[in-house]
Amino acid sequence: MGVNKRVLSILFAVEAAVSVSAYIVIAGLLLVDVAMREFGFGSIWGAQRISVYLMIVIGFLGLGLAASRGRHLRPHFMDWVIPEVKAKLAERIGSVLMALIFGSFAIIGAQFMLEAIEYGDLARVIKIPLWYIQIIVPYAFFSTALRYLIFALDPELRPEEALE
Repeated sequence: MGVNKRVLSILFAVEAAVSVSAYIVIAGLLLVDVAMREFGFGSIWGAQRISVYLMIVIGFLGLGLAASRGRHLRPHFMDWVIPEVKAKLAERIGSVLMALIFGSFAIIGAQFMLEAIEYGDLARVIKIPLWYIQIIVPYAFFSTALRYLIFALDPELRPEEALE
């Protein structure tokens, strides 16, 4: 297995595992929280807020997971403009553009996170530094940019688009 393919496989496996784990934590946390309230034992402190933060993590990881499986959103209304012969070149150019866009978002996300560190922002209710949660933003954008860069360098690794 080539290096690029291995990187893509590892990224997908790790991000999918984190996402599934977060879903399991959310389901368990909210299930126990509701059960405790129903039986008069109060509730789990911060359960709803923690669940929201975990959903944010899952959503951002979904960017890279969708790109890995060709399930990203793409407008198709101009596809007829590019002849089949040039489609491969257009896909490569598109991958480079997407890498640049997501790379730019990663830089902006990192700046946003660094400001939270600088100002000492805290996550509401659970009182942890907000950047612990915000780190997912630059990571997810960088991870997606890396995928598109690999697709540009090795178009054979680019997944078939899932048209539904």
